[in-house]
This record gives sequence, C-alpha cells and structure tokens, in this order.
Amino acid sequence: MSKRILIVDDVDFNIEFEAKLIRSLMADRNVDVEIDTADSVAMAMEKIEKNRPYDAMIIDMNLPDGTGVEIAKKARSQNKKTRLAALTIYPNEYEKERESFDLFLKKPIMLDSFKNSFLQLLEM
Repeated sequence: MSKRILIVDDVDFNIEFEAKLIRSLMADRNVDVEIDTADSVAMAMEKIEKNRPYDAMIIDMNLPDGTGVEIAKKARSQNKKTRLAALTIYPNEYEKERESFDLFLKKPIMLDSFKNSFLQLLEM
C-alpha cells in the first residue's frame, strides 16, 4: 500500500515536523508514503493541477497569498476522494467552511492528537 500526501504550510519547521510524523506513522504500519510540500496557495494549486491525485492533504488555513479554503475547493474539484485536513490555531473562525474539509487540526500540533487525527483522516 502507498499513500500520497500534500502538506501546505508557510512555516518550514511545521512542514518538516508534520512530514517526519507522517513518515514515522506510516513506517510503523508498513505503508509507503510520498510527501509533497507547498508553502503558498499558488504552489499548492500548481501541485494539485500537475500531479496525480493525493490521498490526503494537510492545509494551513492562513497563507501569505490566501487561505486554505481555496486549496480545499480546488482539491475537491480535481478529486472527490482526496481527504482534506485544515490546520489552524483558530478552528472556530473557519466553522462556516467545515464542508470543505474532512477534519480540523488545531495548532499547536500535539503529537498524539496529530497521529490519531491523521490516521482518522486516512481512514486507517
């Protein structure tokens, strides 16, 4: 089994941390994982358009050039099966966008909570 993941965040540390957690979690379950990253709405849109569909995306809601909602809508239009997680410090602020996402992750990232939520996102 193999999973393709896109992590969208404008903070390099967050991307590295999330990628490391995901790789470790998938290795524990003998699942190959391919992780792409983007640091802006524009870069995420390009990756969604040019690559085959992702199994899941973790999308920071506040990016320098827009919001994660734009990315989620594009991802849904490309592939209805892609699972989408919003990552935000203010989950209540995005309550009206709940239908665009399968899951909301709260910052700061807590290790056990992130792992459990990510497995839920992938329906594992």
